[in-house]
Amino acid sequence: MKFAGSLPLTDSEKAIYEIIGVPFDDNATIRGASKAPEMIRRASQRLETFLWHNKLELSDLLYYDRGDLHDITDPDLDLDFDAGKRKIFIGGDHSISYPLFRYYFERLGLTKVVVIDAHADFRDVYVGNRFSNACVMRRIAELAGFENVIEIGVRSASWEEYEFMKKRVRILDVDDMPEEQELEGRLYLSIDIDVLDPGIAPGVEYPEPCGISLEALIRLVRTIIKRGDVVACDIVEVNPELDIKNGITCLNAARLVFEVLASYWLKDHKSS
Repeated sequence: MKFAGSLPLTDSEKAIYEIIGVPFDDNATIRGASKAPEMIRRASQRLETFLWHNKLELSDLLYYDRGDLHDITDPDLDLDFDAGKRKIFIGGDHSISYPLFRYYFERLGLTKVVVIDAHADFRDVYVGNRFSNACVMRRIAELAGFENVIEIGVRSASWEEYEFMKKRVRILDVDDMPEEQELEGRLYLSIDIDVLDPGIAPGVEYPEPCGISLEALIRLVRTIIKRGDVVACDIVEVNPELDIKNGITCLNAARLVFEVLASYWLKDHKSS
């Protein structure tokens, strides 16, 4: 199943934007996120592709769902895609962000990373695994440079994480939008769905109380894409096996994919 509004295979070369699933959860302590790409795609079929607030028909934006990437842990990862097309990756646990960012870092020289997440994910090691989803931002910061990482929306961390990162990494509340100069240059954007309040996104590995609304997250994402040059974005940590019966977490993630696509298009349209 393709994401709603995706171009058919016969027209895939026309695509300006691409969606790629990453069904991987080997670095999570509670499995299930590997099923998210399929279930988020299914949820997208329940949504209208016409975005009312923008009066924008998404199927006109020329995006193609390329299917799933399965070899994410390969040290010689070669994504074999057109780097000129903005991407949305659908995880999968948050650890997928490291190999994806490493690809952009090594192939395109990308260094700046913005992450929106309830958790700092800055442990050096977690349950014996340095590549756990609880360590992903530590590994990315070591690669990109701590000064090139902005964390937004964190409301949970260990004391050790906080002590380590507080003078090394830019940390913002969700109400504090990054300044334009902070977003200069090309960016990688990572969105952990657990930044949302668990009342509207219960299907996550570690739900964290006192989260934000979907509307607040959408506003934040729109601002980042408008001010910066986001070349790739991932949406991670949806666990369909922990979701409620109506699939609200998957549905909200699908809507977020739509909003990222719209923000990409509005950014490019304004620049043209």
